[in-house]
Amino acid sequence: MKSRSKLWWFTFHFSAVALSIIFLALGQWQLNRAADLKSSVKPVADLATLPLDQVLKVGGNFNSSMSDRRVIFVGKYLANFFVIQNGIRNEVSLAQTNNGSILVLRGVGTPAKLNQEVTISGRLRPPSDENTDSNSDQSHQLSRIDPVLIADQFPQLIRGYVAAYSETGLLNSSIKFTIDPQGTLPVKKIPGFYWQHILYSVLWWFMILTVLYLWVRTIRLERQNKA
Repeated sequence: MKSRSKLWWFTFHFSAVALSIIFLALGQWQLNRAADLKSSVKPVADLATLPLDQVLKVGGNFNSSMSDRRVIFVGKYLANFFVIQNGIRNEVSLAQTNNGSILVLRGVGTPAKLNQEVTISGRLRPPSDENTDSNSDQSHQLSRIDPVLIADQFPQLIRGYVAAYSETGLLNSSIKFTIDPQGTLPVKKIPGFYWQHILYSVLWWFMILTVLYLWVRTIRLERQNKA
């Protein structure tokens, strides 16, 4: 029987190695997805409250690890806005801190008193990308809670906003906050189920064994043909 060419063997070995690496990476990816899915059920509420400037500053990029993080900061409200969500007016104010200004979703009640020092506690949220109910006839209404909408009016804006659950030091304030500090946080949506990802990982690594078996078997058959 005629021996295979060097080009054929090079392509064969290269393909076997490449497929093994790809299947290994896919198996590890599924394993990581399973770990992410398992860790996503851990309550963010257990994380300690941090000063806002230790988590996010002006010019910083918002990442998923910051979402729903408890933060606290001292500042003064500079301006009042509002959004209409499900037919309900929710007060939104811009708070100035020592490290920039950030929007604060306060809740249902009276607009904040401006230029009074206040300590705000809440959960950090990414800029909203979904428009709320709109009424263009009303001034100071925001279509969504996103600092981009007021960037032309105020400098040094921090990306994202704070959903407040406490503010102290503000005089004559009447507000029903939108969130409960001890409330259940939304679960991160990672597709699939834990054991499903584990099974996929095992299947991808089983494919590696199949490739290795065919690799070794082909080499042995070639040696037997030469003998």
